[in-house]
Amino acid sequence: MYESCDEGYGSLPRSSTGTDESVPTVISGDFETKSYADLKKVGAWVYSQHPTTEIICFCYAIDDGDVQEWWPGMDMRENRVRASIAKDMPYDLYIAIKEGQLFEAWNVSFERSHWVNIMVPEFGWILPKDDQWRDTMVTACYYALPAALDRCSKVLGFGGKDPEGSRLITKYSKLHLKTAKTEIPPEDFRKFVDYCKDDVMQEQDIADFLGPLPQREVDAFLVDQKMNMRGLYLNEDSLRDALAIVTERAAELKEEFFGLTGLSPSQGDKCKAWFHEQGAPMENLQAKYIEEVLEGKHEFKPKGEVKRALTLRSKFNKASTKKITAMLRNRSDDGRARFQTRSHGTMTGRPTGTGFQPLNLSKGFEGVPPEQLLRDMKHRSPKWLDAMYGDAMEAVGKASRHHIKAEEGNIITAGDFVSVEAVIMSCLAGEQWKIDAFRNKEPVYELMACSIHNLGDNAIAFAKADKDGFKDEFSAERFDGKTGELAFQYQGALGAWRKFDNSDRHTDERVVEICKSWREENPNIVKFWYAMDDASKKCVQTGQPTEAGLISFEKQNGWLSMRMPSGKKIWYFKPEMRLGMPHWHQPWMYDPEDESTWEKYEDCHAKTCKCEPVLKLSYMSMKNGQWVRVSTYGGKTAENATQCVASEVMKPALQNLDRMGCGLILSVYDEAVSEDKIGFVTPERYADAMLDREKWSRDWPINVDVWQAPEYKK
Repeated sequence: MYESCDEGYGSLPRSSTGTDESVPTVISGDFETKSYADLKKVGAWVYSQHPTTEIICFCYAIDDGDVQEWWPGMDMRENRVRASIAKDMPYDLYIAIKEGQLFEAWNVSFERSHWVNIMVPEFGWILPKDDQWRDTMVTACYYALPAALDRCSKVLGFGGKDPEGSRLITKYSKLHLKTAKTEIPPEDFRKFVDYCKDDVMQEQDIADFLGPLPQREVDAFLVDQKMNMRGLYLNEDSLRDALAIVTERAAELKEEFFGLTGLSPSQGDKCKAWFHEQGAPMENLQAKYIEEVLEGKHEFKPKGEVKRALTLRSKFNKASTKKITAMLRNRSDDGRARFQTRSHGTMTGRPTGTGFQPLNLSKGFEGVPPEQLLRDMKHRSPKWLDAMYGDAMEAVGKASRHHIKAEEGNIITAGDFVSVEAVIMSCLAGEQWKIDAFRNKEPVYELMACSIHNLGDNAIAFAKADKDGFKDEFSAERFDGKTGELAFQYQGALGAWRKFDNSDRHTDERVVEICKSWREENPNIVKFWYAMDDASKKCVQTGQPTEAGLISFEKQNGWLSMRMPSGKKIWYFKPEMRLGMPHWHQPWMYDPEDESTWEKYEDCHAKTCKCEPVLKLSYMSMKNGQWVRVSTYGGKTAENATQCVASEVMKPALQNLDRMGCGLILSVYDEAVSEDKIGFVTPERYADAMLDREKWSRDWPINVDVWQAPEYKK
C-alpha cells in the first residue's frame, strides 16, 4: 500500500471536534458598493476599476471583537491612523494588517479588487500582503457546502442573510438598472451599514464553525490567488476581429431568415408558430433539437423553405457573441482578465471557471497553427472563413483559446498530465496491465480498440509501433476505443456511451457488447467500483471506518469523509442510507419518437420494468442550483476519488512551478499554464517541475506533455 501523507490536512471543523488548536487572529470584512458597471458581466476586478464605482461602507471585525463600521468621510475621531499614508484608515484595522493578521472575506476576490483599486489609491489604506488573504467561501466549498453565503448560512443553521439587503442593493448599488437611485437617504444608509455588519457576522459564524483550511489547502489557495492576480492577457485585436465576423454573419442570417418567414430568428415563440403552420411542429428551437429534425430523427421531414429556415435558425444559434463580449468586458485597463477561476470550486478540489469561463474554451483546429487562424480572421470576412475552414462560426469558435496570448517579449508554456484520470483510476484499482501500459507509454485507446473489435495480434503490434498510422487506418475503431475508456471508466454503460457518441454507427445491443468487453478487460476497476460502494455504505451504516484499497471512509459528525492517499478528504454532508431506484433505471431517457430508446427504457417509463428499489447512499449537495439530497453509487464515488487525486497531483506541480518563478496564469483541470519571459524556462525543466511529486504517487506512471507558443492552444 502506498504511504499516505497526512501532513497539513486537518480532520473537521474545530468547533465540532472541540479542539483547542491555536489559530491565527483573523479580520473578517465586507464592502458594500455602488456602480453603473454590472458586476455579473464585468467581474470584480473591472468593476472595481470602473470610474463610477464607489464604496458605500466597509464593516470588519478583528478576531471575536465587535463588528466595526467605516464609510468615506466618516469622522473616526480616535480610531484614525495619524500617518498620512493611511489617513482614512481605521487605526485598529491598520495595526492588525501591519502586524500580519489574516484578512478573510466571502469570495475575497471582490474585497481584494476594491482594496487594491480603490482603498489604497483613494483612501491611502495599506495593503495586506499576498499571504494574508483568506476566503471563507473556499473553506465552505472544501467541505462541499454551498458557495453562496445566504444558502451556506441557512444550511448550517445560522439564519441566512438579511433579506433587506437584496432590496437595498437593487435600489442603490446596481445603478445600471433604470429604477436605481443615485442618492441613499440617511435611513436607508443606516440599513445598508447594518446589512453589511450582518454579513460579517454571518461569515464569522461560518468561519468559527468550520475552522481554518488545512495548511495544504491554504498553500494551494495562495498559489491560486497569485495566478488570478496575475490574470490572463487577452488579445483585443483578435477579439474585435471575431466580434465583427460573428456580427456580420448574424446579420446575413437574419436577413435571409426574414425573407423566408417575415420574422427575426430571435423571435422564438413566433418562429415556432410559423414552423407549425408550415407542417413542422417544433417542440423548441434549441440547436440540438433542430439538428435532430434536420437529420430526419423525427416524424415530420422538413423540406424546401422550411428546411432552409431551420438551417438558418441553427446557424443563427451558433452566431453568438456571448463568449467574445464576455472576454472583452472582463479585460481590464492593462489588457488582463483577473479572477476568472475559483479555487476549490468542486467538491473534489478542482477549480471552476467564472467570468468568461476560461476552463471550457473550444479546442483549436488540429494541424492549424493559432497564428494562421488569427491571421485569417483579420480579414473580418465570414465568406473567407467559410472558404478556408468550411464554416465561419466554427472557425471563430475554434479560435476562442487563441485570444489568450503572451504579452510582448513573453511566451506561454503549458504542461498537461497525459490521460491522468485513466492512470489514477488504474493505480487506485490495481489494474496492473493498464498501469504497465501507461508506464511503457503504450497507446491505451488503440489497445482497447483492438480488444473490443477483436483486431488481432498484428493490429496490436501496429498500434504499439505506429500510433498515428493506426489512427489513420483504424480511425472508427480507435474512436470506439477512446469512447469506451471515457464512457465506461466510472461504471457507465449505454447511456454514458451515447453522451460521447450519439450517432447510429452502433445499435444499443452492440454498445452493450462493447461495454461487456471493456469490463472483461478491466476486472479490477469493476471490483473497485463495488468495493467503493460497499465501503461507503458500510461506513454510514455502522459508523466505523472502512477501506476500499487506497481509499478510506470515516463518519465525522455531520459528514462522511472519503480520504485520498495524500490525506486529502472529500466531504459528503449529512449522509443517509435510503431506498431508491438503481442508477440504471432511467424512465426519463424514454422517447416515444425515438425507436432506439423503446426496448431499453419503455418499461421504465411505463413503470413495468423489473427494476427494484435498492439501498443507496445519499447526501446533501448542490444540484442544478438547488441544495437537495442526491444519491451516489460505486462508480460515482470512484470518479470523485479519481478527480480528487488528480487535483492532488496538480497541487505540488503548481507549487513547484511557482517556486521556480514561473508566472502561472491558469490551471485547467490537468493542465498548468504560465506566461514567462522568452527563454526563462525550457519545456524539459517545466516537465521536471510538474513530475516532481510526493512520495505517495511517485511510482505512478504519470507523464506530462509540455508545449510553448505565443498564444494559448490545446
